[in-house]
Amino acid sequence: MRTWIAKRPAASFYVLTLTLSWGYWLTLLAQGRRVEPGSAVTHFPGLLGPMLAAMAVTAAIGGRRALIELFGRMFRLGLHGPSRLMLALSPLVLGAVAFAAIRLLGKPFPSANAFAQFPGLPRDWPLAAVVSAVVLVNGFGEETGWRGFLTEHLLRTQGRLRATLWVALLWSSWHLPLFWLNASMAELVGPVLIGWLFALVCGAFVLAQVYLATGHSILCVALWHAGYNMMVATEIGTGLPAAIVGTAVMVWGATVAARWWRRPADPTAGRTQRRSW
Repeated sequence: MRTWIAKRPAASFYVLTLTLSWGYWLTLLAQGRRVEPGSAVTHFPGLLGPMLAAMAVTAAIGGRRALIELFGRMFRLGLHGPSRLMLALSPLVLGAVAFAAIRLLGKPFPSANAFAQFPGLPRDWPLAAVVSAVVLVNGFGEETGWRGFLTEHLLRTQGRLRATLWVALLWSSWHLPLFWLNASMAELVGPVLIGWLFALVCGAFVLAQVYLATGHSILCVALWHAGYNMMVATEIGTGLPAAIVGTAVMVWGATVAARWWRRPADPTAGRTQRRSW
């Protein structure tokens, strides 16, 4: 079994991720439960699936030493910590620009309570608790797997472009049960789903670039992911600030994808073994 996992780390990771995440989400669906504003049901435990799968597969194929290396990337900023931290927090910078724009239009700033209303978390939680949960579960829970493990392994056999497209495909498919379980995501079913998919693919390219630019720091992409979701998934996510941030990220991601397509040679990816699954 360990030999099979070692030969197919990406496939092993994804199967285990679906088992953990979908196992929890589909159980809730089978019970007729749904994540809605004010409900006691939460999809958050399922978001830990990618991180737990990454840790399990890493331990299986590399043992304690590989696991320590993974943990190191989860909390590493490196010698260029301040500049890397600024990149990791860029969604909040974009948010500040968006708030300045709505202020120029004569509209009031959103209240702190608007940021504390996050799908799947209690509505009476203070903002600090919401931010902590989003960073730990939504940020590290997803990014330890999608970027810290899957992107890391695919880059050994694929170029940046192909590796990111694979991650985007698998990442988007992983969300599937949430379109029935999560009321806010159920609203996306229809033509608008194409926009969501395009935004996710662009986000995958942005996160891949942040991951590579910060020395493969899982901490940086976890903070970026959490910051972006705080801007677009909270109650202000239906307003102008979220639209500005979302559009900026789509332009950013599309630009990265176009640049990587024009320059396919990738010095960061090995070519010694084409088979990654």
